[in-house]
Amino acid sequence: MKAAPSTEEPLRPRVPHRFSSKMTVISSETGVPSTGAGFFAQDADRKTMRLESLRPFPGTGELLTNMTSLMRANESWDITGGNHPMCRQLPMFGAQRFADLFSWAASPILSQYAGERTVDGRNCSLWRLHAKNASMSLCASGDIPVELNMSVFIKGSTGSAKNFNSTYRFFGALTVGSEVPDFLFQKPSICGSFVPPCENGRGLDPVELDAYVFHPGLSVADYNIEDQNVADLAGDALFICMDCLQNQSSFIDHNYSLISRYILQVSPAFGQYALCNGYPDTKPPGPSCIGGDPRLVGKEAPFFAGDDESRCTATSPIGFWFGLPKGGHCPPGQVPGKDAWAGGCTWSVQKRLKTIHQACLLKDHGYLNYCKADFLEKKGFPRSMAALQAAFASEDPTQGGCKDVGGPDSEPESIVV
Repeated sequence: MKAAPSTEEPLRPRVPHRFSSKMTVISSETGVPSTGAGFFAQDADRKTMRLESLRPFPGTGELLTNMTSLMRANESWDITGGNHPMCRQLPMFGAQRFADLFSWAASPILSQYAGERTVDGRNCSLWRLHAKNASMSLCASGDIPVELNMSVFIKGSTGSAKNFNSTYRFFGALTVGSEVPDFLFQKPSICGSFVPPCENGRGLDPVELDAYVFHPGLSVADYNIEDQNVADLAGDALFICMDCLQNQSSFIDHNYSLISRYILQVSPAFGQYALCNGYPDTKPPGPSCIGGDPRLVGKEAPFFAGDDESRCTATSPIGFWFGLPKGGHCPPGQVPGKDAWAGGCTWSVQKRLKTIHQACLLKDHGYLNYCKADFLEKKGFPRSMAALQAAFASEDPTQGGCKDVGGPDSEPESIVV
């Protein structure tokens, strides 16, 4: 609803420094808006904040993503996994540090009044802050926050740009001051260690993983999958959909242009998944991984979906993502042993099967049309999976196939990126 014009500016909101509240969270971080329940708490004087969200994963309507973000001064952690939680400490940069999300509205230098509006039946005054590459607005009823909107502007490697929007709608009476329990701001004990390897994979022979990866093609180094994330067919179909629906915008200038398919041997005693970004020739250079086991192959349903991120389960309606730590890479000619969960190497490359250019899939075969249709139907990503599978199954364009552009272990053709 648009704000109603007003010529008289009300008193500026002074949101309590220490408060907590239930809320509704609306986010577009995956490229498609999703809505769910949430909880917020902050103590601005101690520079601490806690944000919890539980939302259905876009495109499924049933699988839930559960995340708690905890920020304390210059430290921050993400806790995921629902009833079987795990923790990742985040590197110190930008939004990963504590920032008071409300104090700016009290300053006439930092904000401006933008009229009155109604949010879920509650009248409130709208205040706006505009900054480089980001904007915020707060609708407040007196000193009580009703709705906070944040938009971050990100420029991708292709020169395109995308706004990532988050909305927090607070409801009910706030809990303020000493009534907000201290434990909400304490670092959980699980943040000091990685989760143990899956029990149902211990003592087993390695399993074959048909793995896909969306990657740059600037040099031979871009085919090295150490400290990179790969996926099964469903997981990569989803990743490509989301990356391209966001116009390939990223905090990392990734220059993705190729899609490769590998046959791997991996230990099924999966560990904690790492979030990996960057290649040697990207800006900033990589790879760099956050929060994953340094030796065990990591596994999760995309975006931490499900209890324990679905790490030890056999199936997921949106497939799986895998982390391949450099410390677990087997020497040439070796594969993981049955005791890989306890020590030794955990993954090996058997063969790179094929590499295609993204333009074949995205432009020649209209891949994003399949992505959009799958998101709308909310029954997984069958169309996107079928299109990706067809691209690797043949080189016949009439059958949805794409040409193999080669790579460092084959006779490559000229790769145009």
